[in-house]
Amino acid sequence: MNSNHVVFVYGTLRKGQSNRRVMKPHLVRELGEGVIQGEMYDLGAYPAVSLDGDGVVVGEWVEVTDDGLAALDGLEGYPRFYDRTVVRDLHGAVEGWVYHMTGRIPAGAPRIESGDWVAWLRARKEVRV
Repeated sequence: MNSNHVVFVYGTLRKGQSNRRVMKPHLVRELGEGVIQGEMYDLGAYPAVSLDGDGVVVGEWVEVTDDGLAALDGLEGYPRFYDRTVVRDLHGAVEGWVYHMTGRIPAGAPRIESGDWVAWLRARKEVRV
């Protein structure tokens, strides 16, 4: 029996970002923007999130098929690279999976204070121009 899975995406899987195409064929529906507790770090081409700390992570809630969750597991290197844990939106309306790192954020990775990857990318582009 097939089932669907709710997932919080915060980086390259968000709308308009490079890896959205991986999820798109398996996307059942978009559930809206959200915020979870955690800390976001810039690893260069993508962000990493730690669920430790009292910061926030901005993203989107989506619902994907079983094949979609398997595709995301492959993209995120679960369970070798990223872990996957159920979290709840800070506004309490939604809960689902999020991919995160546990105690493995590379030393020297800049923390993204806003917790918003898309805003961080815009700011980086403005600085480079």
